[in-house]
Amino acid sequence: MDSITEFVKQNYQLICLLVGLLGVVVGFISVIYEVNARKRKKNNAEKADEDKTAE
Repeated sequence: MDSITEFVKQNYQLICLLVGLLGVVVGFISVIYEVNARKRKKNNAEKADEDKTAE
């Protein structure tokens, strides 16, 4: 336990940097996922409109 706390004390800034980078990566993935979801939703709505006008 003592070795873990000593490691954390010595590498606090590095740990904070890695946690921050992890947050940025998760945020970036979330944005990409939402953009793709909106595109799918828009394409499905357009297909539904085309199907209604074709009938």
